[in-house]
Amino acid sequence: MSEIRVEGDLDLNAAWDGTRFYDESFLSGSPVTTRLRGAAAWVSGDDATGWHLGRDPLGINKLFWVRDQDGTIVIAARPRRLVDAGFAFDDVRALPCGAAIDLARSSPEPIERSIAPASWYEGGAGEGRSIEAIGSEIRTTLSEYLGAMASALKPQHVYVCLSGGLDSSGIAGLAREVFPSVIAVSFDLRRPGGSRSDDRTAGARVAADLKISLLDATVTGEDLLDHLDMVLVEGIDWRDFNVHAALVNAALARTIAESAAADDSSIVLTGDLANEFLVDYEPESYRGSTYYRLPRLRPAMLRASLVRGLDTCNREIGVFAAHGLRVVQPYAAAVDAYMSLPESFLVRADRKPALSRSIFGTLVPEHVYTRKKVRAQVGSTSGGGVLGLCLDHGIDPGWLRRRFCRLHRIEDMAELDRFMRAGHYRTEVPSLSGG
Repeated sequence: MSEIRVEGDLDLNAAWDGTRFYDESFLSGSPVTTRLRGAAAWVSGDDATGWHLGRDPLGINKLFWVRDQDGTIVIAARPRRLVDAGFAFDDVRALPCGAAIDLARSSPEPIERSIAPASWYEGGAGEGRSIEAIGSEIRTTLSEYLGAMASALKPQHVYVCLSGGLDSSGIAGLAREVFPSVIAVSFDLRRPGGSRSDDRTAGARVAADLKISLLDATVTGEDLLDHLDMVLVEGIDWRDFNVHAALVNAALARTIAESAAADDSSIVLTGDLANEFLVDYEPESYRGSTYYRLPRLRPAMLRASLVRGLDTCNREIGVFAAHGLRVVQPYAAAVDAYMSLPESFLVRADRKPALSRSIFGTLVPEHVYTRKKVRAQVGSTSGGGVLGLCLDHGIDPGWLRRRFCRLHRIEDMAELDRFMRAGHYRTEVPSLSGG
């Protein structure tokens, strides 16, 4: 009997330290650098020499665990896998994000080391630096990260989820410089008369400007809602914003998985995370009610809250992995530069286009810089989209909570508030002693 058992596959490791790209190299058990950036979760070692567990500093990849009756630590990337293995949901704990943990029978307590920089949340690191300098650092980091990924993973095709906004357009432009085959993928809901959303129109224009092909991920509302159960399980979340975003990703993922060009080496790139780094979120209204409202905090505090809350965000990794796809969020590699942006910049209404110009310059078409931002869950300035679709079908926050409970065999709905609080999962570090 092994002291640690893993249920199912772990997610793709797509991290680096500024020079070296990490995929499965954590299996060596060597010490993990504090410069680790990007998605990572690892379980390596054996009973004789000891075990090494950990998650990346942003908590992009997930690890959950329970203790079996015989003392075995059972680990999985999704709570549902542990529930399916016969464990109660209220026994499930998450491994802390940004923790590198060594377990050995010879040591009564686990040895835990944090690889999450405290400087991210202290603020002021970028005071005195120009926005142009920070943007140049981000550009260099993104280009080097994508280059390292190309060398390590050697994807035959790279798909970029393209909404036509600044974040995804920037990634598409950079990807075209690095990878030999780049395909844009654009989401839309099928509308009466075949009309297109603002996102589809903008995405098609950007793809044409960049001279890359565009894959059409247009779905009916009924087809989109068919993904709900998968999204709740793989996204490990019931909150409406993340569920709606995950539904968009589900449509993109299915279209990519069914693409004739897709193969096991393919990589999917998204523009996710830049919104958290720049506090670029606004509430949305539908039929007189307001949704996606954020807490009223000063910008630096709100940025810290959003970035810490990535611990509970699996709307990208989980959904694409469920379709057998490897997804990478490149902005994670540049988190240090983003987190150095001073609060005086975060209060600017033009912070996203101003910083993006210093990152991408003419790589991104001019019309993207001047386009009014539209949420992927809405799709058009006229509103509706996935948000409206769900609400019109009675799929409101209460419905999502109840369905998540049913899918995870949770009898007491209050368990959800114990499992996730203030944007964090319930965490605990396991020990081989059973304590």
